[in-house]
Amino acid sequence: MYCLDSDVIIENFRGNEKIKSRMMFISKYELFVTPITLCELFRGAFLSNKIQENLLLVNKLLEKVDLLQFDKYACEIFGKDYGLLKKQGKLTQDNDLMTASLCIADNLVLITKNKKHYENIKGLKFEEW
Repeated sequence: MYCLDSDVIIENFRGNEKIKSRMMFISKYELFVTPITLCELFRGAFLSNKIQENLLLVNKLLEKVDLLQFDKYACEIFGKDYGLLKKQGKLTQDNDLMTASLCIADNLVLITKNKKHYENIKGLKFEEW
């Protein structure tokens, strides 16, 4: 099962055929997004010059994916990994670490275009598209 990072979703919205074709082979019941990703997508839609068009894209996406929810376990993973990364001097952005924590907690593979944002997070499975 897979979790889509916002950068992959945005590329899909922009018509990236490679990403579109890869996503077509994954069942609806195997695709997830995080609340963080959804916030980023809505932020982008409301900041754009095509608000209604972009809101429609986000809402159509939500028909094809499930939304993950934070629970205590995911929050604990975030805290633990934040501490480890800070001690190593390899902190990543909080949004990326929260996304990774949700994927780890739910045993999902994160699909991203930004390997560098996630490569130091132990236990995270990801694919770079």
